[in-house]
Amino acid sequence: MRVFLLRNDAERGVYKLSQKEKNYLFRVLRLNVNDIFTAKDKDDRYYKAFLFDEDSITLEETDNPEETLLDGLSSYTGPFTPITAFISVLKGKKNEMEIRALTEMGVKRIVLMETEFVQTSLSDHQMERFSLIIREAVQQSGSKEPELIGPVDFSAALGLAEGRILILHQSEITGTRTLKEAVNDLSSSSPISFMIGPEGGFSEKECELATAKGAMPILLCTNILRSETAALYTASALQVLLQDKNS
Repeated sequence: MRVFLLRNDAERGVYKLSQKEKNYLFRVLRLNVNDIFTAKDKDDRYYKAFLFDEDSITLEETDNPEETLLDGLSSYTGPFTPITAFISVLKGKKNEMEIRALTEMGVKRIVLMETEFVQTSLSDHQMERFSLIIREAVQQSGSKEPELIGPVDFSAALGLAEGRILILHQSEITGTRTLKEAVNDLSSSSPISFMIGPEGGFSEKECELATAKGAMPILLCTNILRSETAALYTASALQVLLQDKNS
């Protein structure tokens, strides 16, 4: 559900709006003074927010955030499968698109990897940009803010993986399975980690290192996908396959 995301320094009572927040409320959402809407803080506490004047809102904690949502969109309030997405550093703005969409999908963690065939590196400015994108995606979608980690090398990434580990590849590897086969025995609350390589995929050495540490090789039953498309396809498929077990 779409809510107004409060800064980390939010406290109950009067909350002073930044210029960017004022632009969002008045220009983007077209709210007016005296309007009431739903806000959320970093600890996932919800508030009934009252637009007191052009510079501030007042906050009253609520157990019924759907009463004052920013829009009438239907909302999913159930649990999400705890997914960690390991994505390789990509050229241009491809990682921005990945991170925005993965956040909206409700993944738990996003880990950026510098693998053997990565052709670029990330600056501090880009990492700050990713954090801003996550915040904007959370505000738009109502999802919980994922932890952003990295960039780390492939070996370190394997050490961060939780639960069932899946490595997607483009060549034949002994023991390769489909996504459905790989998660068929898991419950909707089982932690799962998937790893997506850069343009050109993972190296043979990286695949061997991953499988030696228990990762399951996965070949998607679809067309050849770009790295960023494969990440979104995989996250979506896992959510459907695992969350269907709740129904």
